[in-house]
Amino acid sequence: MQPQDVVHTRSRVAWAVLTLILICEGLGGAALLWVTIQSSFAAADEPLAQRLSILIALLLAWIWVCATLAGALSKRAPWARGSALTIHVLLFAAGTGVLQGILGDPLLGWALVLLALVGFFAAVLARPTVPAAPGDPDRET
Repeated sequence: MQPQDVVHTRSRVAWAVLTLILICEGLGGAALLWVTIQSSFAAADEPLAQRLSILIALLLAWIWVCATLAGALSKRAPWARGSALTIHVLLFAAGTGVLQGILGDPLLGWALVLLALVGFFAAVLARPTVPAAPGDPDRET
């Protein structure tokens, strides 16, 4: 097997792993969004501005993950790779914040850190697809 074939195979596997991670994050974000919407309407004693700001921030983060997932699924766009790198750096920071005991269970913190690390390294190994040259229909790097 040639080195180029190894890189191509590693990139395809990395895109598959990254896509799977983004699907998990999208589904988890949708579940968290649903719970947050319900608790926002139930918590009438908290200020409305605070409830709305949390809800809007979560909605924007979920849309960002879904847009990155769409880019990764459709054409393995180069911007999706950079977006996934950024998402996973921020997810790592959130996971370490949970591990400090301020918010959430330590098991959730470890899950977030693990998800962030796997997603980050998958995004690093995933290479953007280059359009095929006129004489080489199978060329991808």
